[in-house]
Amino acid sequence: MAGVSRSTASRALVDDPRISEPTRNAVKAAAIELRYVPNAAARGLRARRTRILGLLLADLSDPFHGQIAASFEQEALAGGYRVIVGTGMQDATLERDVLRVFTEQAVDGIAVVSGVMTMNEARSHARPDRMIFVLPDQRLMEPHTGPAEPALILTDDAGGVEAIVNHLVETGRRDIAYVGSGGLVSSTVRREAVERALKKHGITHLLDRYPSPDDGWRTPGPIAALIAADLPEALICYDDMLALALMDALRALGISVPDDVAVVGFDGIPFAEMSNPRLTTVVTPLTELGRLAASSLIEAIRSGRLPEAVVLPVELVVRESTRARPPQLAEGHAID
Repeated sequence: MAGVSRSTASRALVDDPRISEPTRNAVKAAAIELRYVPNAAARGLRARRTRILGLLLADLSDPFHGQIAASFEQEALAGGYRVIVGTGMQDATLERDVLRVFTEQAVDGIAVVSGVMTMNEARSHARPDRMIFVLPDQRLMEPHTGPAEPALILTDDAGGVEAIVNHLVETGRRDIAYVGSGGLVSSTVRREAVERALKKHGITHLLDRYPSPDDGWRTPGPIAALIAADLPEALICYDDMLALALMDALRALGISVPDDVAVVGFDGIPFAEMSNPRLTTVVTPLTELGRLAASSLIEAIRSGRLPEAVVLPVELVVRESTRARPPQLAEGHAID
């Protein structure tokens, strides 16, 4: 339509200075009229890069992963990359499918967040020198000594758990229970960290007496009924979503938080500071996790070298859900 060769049209569309301005304008006008869109896949094959990153998350409906995804995309855009997002829903088969799609789309690099597939298997489905793993659901630091493998971004969960236990004991609570998240390895690791921290205070008793499925926060009623029938002084929950759901379900059963039972979460999602009562939680640096994952991945693509492992600190934020009880109430719940 513009009356020029394909190579001239291609150069004109990218403002190659070797093409005169009138010709560039003519080609761009023809492109607009034809509603022409460049073929990114073909361009990527020719350049051997697509400027696209793959982000595999556990569950995008969870605010925890939503915040990581938002900061990951923002950092990727700043580095000149677009992002394709896929979710594995804590299912290794779904994670394999997502990695296959990423490979078919020839993404330049992949970040896996909270994946349940082993890292070795994940690496077998894509280029291992262009993969970053954020909080994989595996035993990597127990006790907290720091990871040995590169390309890992972790948080100091053990330190956060110990801070929770110290706080609860300081407020006079010793009958402390843990509510986990089904068969997730990360939940087992946190429960065992709670157990170790309690032993330092001389407290030994059954922690996980309230079984919960992986998505227990979606149907908290049955778990709340078990808790109400055997009420501890404090509940340490696997994450904020579960803690918030249980507070609501316990309220429906006439149980007051924190007067009857204290509740603590983990993650620091925005809803934790908007609940009633506001939730005490260990705040994980979600924005930094996403930003660091993207920047580390982009650097790995550019340099051809995987970054060193990073362990980010966490912070206990105390709010009303663990408010100290009146002395007379605390004495009434004392245990040997």
